[in-house]
Amino acid sequence: MVSRRVLSVLLVFVFTLFAVFGLVQILGAPVVSAETAVPQTSQGLTTSTVIIDDFTAQPIMGDPIWFYNRIGGDRGEFGLGTVEWGHAFVTATVTQTMGAEGWVGVWTSLNHVMVEDIPLDLTAVFPPQIGSSYQGAVTAFRLHVVDGQGTLAVELQADGIKVWEREAALTGGNQILTFPVTTTSNSNVNNFNWLVKGDVDDFVVVDRVEMDISLPDLPLAERAFLWSYAMLLSNLDMSTGIVRDRANFPEGDFDNVSAAGLLAAATAQAEYLGMVSTADAETIVTKITDGLTGLADCHGLWPHFTKNGVIAAETEWSSVDTIIAQIALIEANQALGLTAGTTKSENALNSIVWTEVLSDNGQISHGFDTGCTALLPNTWNDFGGETWLANFGYAAAAGNVTAVATRPPTYNGSGFIDEIAWLFMPAPYRDRWEMDWNAYRDTAVYSQTMYYEDLNHPCYPPTGLFGLSAAEVPDPSIVPTKTIYIPFGIGGVAPPNDGTAALGHAVITPHYIGMAAPLAPEQALTAWAWLEDAHLFTPLSNVESLMFVDEPTCAELEWNSLRGSWNLGLQALGWGSHLTGLSNPLYKAIRQNEILRSAYEVMCSDNACHAIFLPITTR
Repeated sequence: MVSRRVLSVLLVFVFTLFAVFGLVQILGAPVVSAETAVPQTSQGLTTSTVIIDDFTAQPIMGDPIWFYNRIGGDRGEFGLGTVEWGHAFVTATVTQTMGAEGWVGVWTSLNHVMVEDIPLDLTAVFPPQIGSSYQGAVTAFRLHVVDGQGTLAVELQADGIKVWEREAALTGGNQILTFPVTTTSNSNVNNFNWLVKGDVDDFVVVDRVEMDISLPDLPLAERAFLWSYAMLLSNLDMSTGIVRDRANFPEGDFDNVSAAGLLAAATAQAEYLGMVSTADAETIVTKITDGLTGLADCHGLWPHFTKNGVIAAETEWSSVDTIIAQIALIEANQALGLTAGTTKSENALNSIVWTEVLSDNGQISHGFDTGCTALLPNTWNDFGGETWLANFGYAAAAGNVTAVATRPPTYNGSGFIDEIAWLFMPAPYRDRWEMDWNAYRDTAVYSQTMYYEDLNHPCYPPTGLFGLSAAEVPDPSIVPTKTIYIPFGIGGVAPPNDGTAALGHAVITPHYIGMAAPLAPEQALTAWAWLEDAHLFTPLSNVESLMFVDEPTCAELEWNSLRGSWNLGLQALGWGSHLTGLSNPLYKAIRQNEILRSAYEVMCSDNACHAIFLPITTR
């Protein structure tokens, strides 16, 4: 079954991309390459350059080396020689030969960490559930060489077997070496290797490895949603229905429950937009629903994080993360017409034992400790979207709310707190506390877009970049491990936290740009275009946070390329909301689902909800 949107607009994708080179080497034998069909949209094709690795040294403080590349995989060394990992370069030197020559180099995994053995399909780089008319194909690899002598070789391997290789002479000094790729009969490859071959003391210094991907030339907002969604979907473990917390963690090692809910919700949007078929969307959402509702619980609360299906050590049973995941599941199932999944998700929401979750003062606790023996002392009473959602969950069960702060500001102006609730439902003109959320959001997003301009920051206003929200720091090596994740914000009850105090430089957190897109589309598109042009956000790489470290020159950038599921989910849902508008399938689902609709009406003042739902129900 094709998606509803595809049926409505009757788009037909007819373009085909053929491989341009006829021969490849498989274990040294020439083989004629099969033609590779890559359907595309009517917009034509474009090429995106992905930075696989730039060898920036960002080890966790106290660790000697950083083991990961820029696309959520890992890297290592092999061969007969030495590999020196510098800052923004790596040097490989042959120290011994075996027979006529020696070799030494670096391997890098192309799809998650090597131990998982998950291949990347060179002809369809996104997860297989993404429709063929939206897929991309790898067309070339490129190395930026600083210096070297001998021969540079590049290889692709599938299950330890070399399926493609090319060579080039190292002439000394700077070289940019591009190696076009012809897809072989085995297009599923695990790792890309580069190495220097030759005599003792032959060497190569490399400061960047890239790949080119040819893919449909979609409008910018569609690319922003699709690529964010595809990276999030790639983190799903289809065997369990749970989402790994980040791309470079193995499945089951440290998984994120609420991010799985975000993926389910974003899948409903992807289906509506025609990027995923209805059948595949139903499979994804059903798998996530079964996985989350099958988790052990603590008085109805799910773990925030799991390891191999049970709560991860030193983490909590989280009230708001449970409610976010359950709202997302109900909406995704409702949007796709999955009755059994809707019922399962509703039952999970109704199973929260509120008499245990409420604190002595009647407010909603953040949850329970790891052992489910102690109620956490902090409660959801600050003004903001998380408190609103926690009370939404309570309203669904009890038909009432708890005592909360009802007026701005939020604690520190962290952007996601302003917008998280409205990823799932329309913001009410007036909630039960007479708060005009639409006016507040307009003010908040304006303050975010103007924050660095008001400070006369030399780098960000010219680029259009904006956004302060909770994220990992751009360079994890310069802060203690426990402070890698910082709630950046423009200020509220607490002063602004823009990174200058902890890091010495001002920070941008791009996931908020996606969340702000429904409110400030022009500013969001300008900022996102800069991220793409800088090759920070690509089909296979994300930017968690960034900072210029050479103000006022603004030429040297540090960036964290974490493909983290939570922030990928936030930015995907934000762009999805921008693209779908009032036709957002999540908004329609909340209107159609009796439990969610009733809770929403509890959270609104008289008739405010009806005014919001009117354009949805009469569409």
